[in-house]
Amino acid sequence: MYSFIVFVHVIGALLLGSFLAFPVAFKSLLSRSGNELKISVKTLVGFTRFGHYALILLIITGGWMVMGYATYPSLLWVVLSLIQLMLIGALIGMIQKGLKSVIPAKNPDKVLQRNMAKLNILGWFTFLLIVTVVFVMTNHGLFA
Repeated sequence: MYSFIVFVHVIGALLLGSFLAFPVAFKSLLSRSGNELKISVKTLVGFTRFGHYALILLIITGGWMVMGYATYPSLLWVVLSLIQLMLIGALIGMIQKGLKSVIPAKNPDKVLQRNMAKLNILGWFTFLLIVTVVFVMTNHGLFA
């Protein structure tokens, strides 16, 4: 059973890890306009939805492994992990909200230009936070 839980956990991590490509994918939106831009934004909104599903999967399987198979992890590690995962979820939600505002707009180019700096910063912050989470998760002995 443990192998299956680890497998599902790694699948969730891969889905969330795809957000490492978000800042690069977001820059490609700037070269699009009109209907092509709306289609690309809809794709990225779907992408962010998978990020939320991946987070839920990671929290469930990670909690299951900690409760069922770990030897009492440190409280600092558990709190750090949960706070970081919640921050990632919040950032993904903010990115999704900014992207969704582009879809119904009559002039999506201007709406994207207005939200571009904020979305770019949120994308890079999410990138850095995911890298930090990977470090914390793989080095839980440092937080004992």
